[in-house]
Amino acid sequence: MKTLRSILLYFLILVYVSGSIGMVVKPSFFLPFTPLSLLLTCAVFLLFQPVKQANYLLAFSGVALLGFLSEWIGVNTGLVFGDYWYGEALGPKFQGVPVLISLNWALLITAGLLTVASFLTHAVFTPLLASLLITGIDFLMEQCVSRLDYWYFNYGLAGFHNYLGWFLVSFLGAAIFYKPLHKGHFRVALIILLLQVLFFGTIFISNRLTL
Repeated sequence: MKTLRSILLYFLILVYVSGSIGMVVKPSFFLPFTPLSLLLTCAVFLLFQPVKQANYLLAFSGVALLGFLSEWIGVNTGLVFGDYWYGEALGPKFQGVPVLISLNWALLITAGLLTVASFLTHAVFTPLLASLLITGIDFLMEQCVSRLDYWYFNYGLAGFHNYLGWFLVSFLGAAIFYKPLHKGHFRVALIILLLQVLFFGTIFISNRLTL
């Protein structure tokens, strides 16, 4: 089982490296694989975490539900992140919100929490720093998402409203579910976050170079 997990982790790294290049060279080919990539990322991440503990899976699911509800309120009211809508790249939607976006929230919040918990374990400051880290990753994402057909803001790029919303939702999820989620495989959590930075960072740099 340990060998299989390692193979899948290396495969995930290969997927992100090739996807980062592919989204620059031939995005029309790689873009349809986005939902599968997100599912693979979630599966590999969870393989390394203490999923045998019932409270862990419940907490992970709770974060996913919180993320989806936040997006549902956001898309339909504009209150949480500003006025925006989703494209087609993230797969099937429910009332305007891609179902898989819930996994993205759960992954980022849990991975952020684990990464910070590797050097600081505190019921308040660990979720706080994790939320700042996640919001920083969102800032990078926001520079690329319209090109990837993920989501679009009515007035162009995301503003302060969006980042405040990301921080508050991230902090809420990390704080509520801190106890069951702050223990796990720190290294894999960091790798997941670095792969996100690699992917969106490559696209961001490509965008800047082509301006």
